[in-house]
Amino acid sequence: MTKALRFTVLPFMAAAAAFAPQAQAQDASGPGISFELGAAGKISPRYFGASKMVLSPVPLFRLKRLELPNGFTIGGGSDEGFSLSPSIDVIGKRSTKDSPELSGLNTIDTAVELGVKAKYQMGNFRVLGAVRQGLGGHKGVRAELGADIIFKAGEQWTFHGGPRLNFGNSKFTNTYFGVTAAEASTLYPATTASGGLYSAGLEAGVRFQVDDNWAVEAGAGWSRLTGDAATSPITAQGSKDQYTASFGIVRRFDIGF
Repeated sequence: MTKALRFTVLPFMAAAAAFAPQAQAQDASGPGISFELGAAGKISPRYFGASKMVLSPVPLFRLKRLELPNGFTIGGGSDEGFSLSPSIDVIGKRSTKDSPELSGLNTIDTAVELGVKAKYQMGNFRVLGAVRQGLGGHKGVRAELGADIIFKAGEQWTFHGGPRLNFGNSKFTNTYFGVTAAEASTLYPATTASGGLYSAGLEAGVRFQVDDNWAVEAGAGWSRLTGDAATSPITAQGSKDQYTASFGIVRRFDIGF
């Protein structure tokens, strides 16, 4: 996976760097779009409920400002107040080829989740939430709620941390924690997983602003599976405790219309 990460992330960032002069020349005020684009390497469980970890490439995109010629504006200004932005996530493929302990269970293809993220910030405190529709490997809906305490150390360092709650409807939970009658075995009895809260935990991160355009980020998280996700026979072969760690780089682009 490290080799895959290298060949995915490095060309991605090289392309971003090549585009930098054109984007830098644009004015960040008036009609236009401002966004952050980057890539990260993320260590996470191989699948939901797994104890084994895997390193994967993760694309990063954050909409900072969108102003149309008619005056319609999203974002911009300070981080204070309410804001909306796209929310994208990718869940990797689950197969017995990569995880022999899942013998007898169907392969779940890679899923892409598309949705919206909302945030409200007041001083050093913010609350955030996201809801996404799955495409591909699962057709369910997944949502997240969280809150952060934010601490700034000078002009370059920003730290944050707080609780996280993760929800999924029955289509999502049955895909990753359920076992159909056709898949059932002694090790994996037929199981139905109801929707709702499936994990709760903590997340923390740090950002170093290199200059006006480039930033480096790192983060770590822990969550505990709950409800039917925790009692699933799939989780019984792995762990209820799920850990993540990430390191990435982003670049800001300001493009006028």
